[in-house]
Amino acid sequence: MSVALKGNYICVQPGQKAFKVASNFTNYLELGVAGATDYYLEAWVEGGEVFINATLVDPQAKSFCRVVNNFPERSSCRREMTRQGYRILSQSGQHLLGIELDVSTNVCHLRGTIYDAKGNVIAQDDGDDFLIHHGPAILGRSGQARGIVLE
Repeated sequence: MSVALKGNYICVQPGQKAFKVASNFTNYLELGVAGATDYYLEAWVEGGEVFINATLVDPQAKSFCRVVNNFPERSSCRREMTRQGYRILSQSGQHLLGIELDVSTNVCHLRGTIYDAKGNVIAQDDGDDFLIHHGPAILGRSGQARGIVLE
C-alpha cells in the first residue's frame, strides 16, 4: 500500500520561503549522501536566502560538477543568472540544475534532472514540482532534527 503526502509544509510555515518537492513545501532537501553516492543535492533556506550544495552528474560528458554555496567550485561547470534565479550549466552547456523563485508565493522551484553516474534519473522537475524517483532523501530540517526521511 502506498501513501501520498501532498500539500504539506515540512519544517516551514505557509508564506515562508520554501522549496516545492514532491508536491510538498519544505525548508530543506537532501538527496543522496555526501561522499557515499556519486550524486548529491542539498538545498536549504537560511535567513531568507536559498543555498545549494551539490555534486551533479553530466551524463553526456560523464563528468561531475561540484557546487558549493550556489557557486561552481571548478571550471567544469558555470553559473548563469536568469530573471528568477540561476542555473548551473555543464562545460558543454547542458542544463544541470537551476533555481527559480516565484516572488508572489515565495516558492523556490528546482529545475533540472539529477542523474547518478550510470545515467539513471534520481530526481527531476515536472512543471512546478520536483519529483524524487530514488532515495535516500530528507525533506525538512529544524536544527539537528531531520524531517521526513526517504530510504
